Amino acid sequence: MSFKKPFFEMVVAFILFVLPAITFAEETVVGIDEVDVRFLYVQPGQTLHNIVRRLFAHRKTEWPKITNDIVRMNPHAFVDSDPTRMKAGVRLELPQRQKAKKLVKVVADEKHVGNVLLSRGQALAVGRNSQSRKLAVGDHVFVGDKLITGAEGFLRLQMIDDAVLDLRCYSIMVIEDYAIKSISGSNRSVLNLLKGSLKKVTGEIGKWNEDVYELKTPVASIGVRGTEYALRVFQSKGCDGSIDLDDDGLYLAVMKGLVDVSNKAGTTTVARPDTLYIPLPGSVPVDKAFEAGVLSHAETGESNYWWYLLGVVVLALAL
Repeated sequence: MSFKKPFFEMVVAFILFVLPAITFAEETVVGIDEVDVRFLYVQPGQTLHNIVRRLFAHRKTEWPKITNDIVRMNPHAFVDSDPTRMKAGVRLELPQRQKAKKLVKVVADEKHVGNVLLSRGQALAVGRNSQSRKLAVGDHVFVGDKLITGAEGFLRLQMIDDAVLDLRCYSIMVIEDYAIKSISGSNRSVLNLLKGSLKKVTGEIGKWNEDVYELKTPVASIGVRGTEYALRVFQSKGCDGSIDLDDDGLYLAVMKGLVDVSNKAGTTTVARPDTLYIPLPGSVPVDKAFEAGVLSHAETGESNYWWYLLGVVVLALAL
């Protein structure tokens, strides 16, 4: 059987251009809406115009901005930054957006930025009016609050973006700014840990390119992109099961994702499961292995022995 040339060319064109576009529309549009796909591979024949129209059909008024964002985020994928000259076979990073449901928490009360999930020992807040208040489970915290914990103190907070923050003993931290302002970004989280120990699981703020996320300390500033980390700074005396140290430097461990640590010496990226130590403000990070108990409760053989002995005594009394 022989094929006429025009018919053969039509079949080839359908396979190379139309079929990839159909597959792309069926698979990727569903992914963006339901599973929040961040990347895609450009198929032959696809154009940036069609990609934006298919993936962001419900955001028509934002198409010019989305187009510019994709070009800016993927310079490798375009010839001379021309949106009409996209290369085939490359991977595109797609801009993400803040979920609208996160905004409801802020509209009702602009100053309220978090709630106390757990409070133990000496834990209080000093507001912008210089008045102090003890913090208990269910209490609110606000922008401008200085949070203080004593030797036996501990605070667990849930912030308006669903971040969870543990402030351990001997700590002082100021909430300088915390706000969700728009679905397209401009969200801010600025905390200042003057001293103490902190563990944080980040929420929505910090996941988007336009967000401002900064944790200040006297030694360096921390910037993150969706992660979990713990640090200790200006705290030579241990508490809550942690060990004493012979310096006030910054100790940092990353449990998930990555963080950028910046000071006058430059910026260092730390990814899970690495740690970082900076001895003094302005100095470069130093290679230093952490002892068990620097950032968490230190388990010792002696304590295990006493617990074992107590168990034997209780069992003997029960018999």
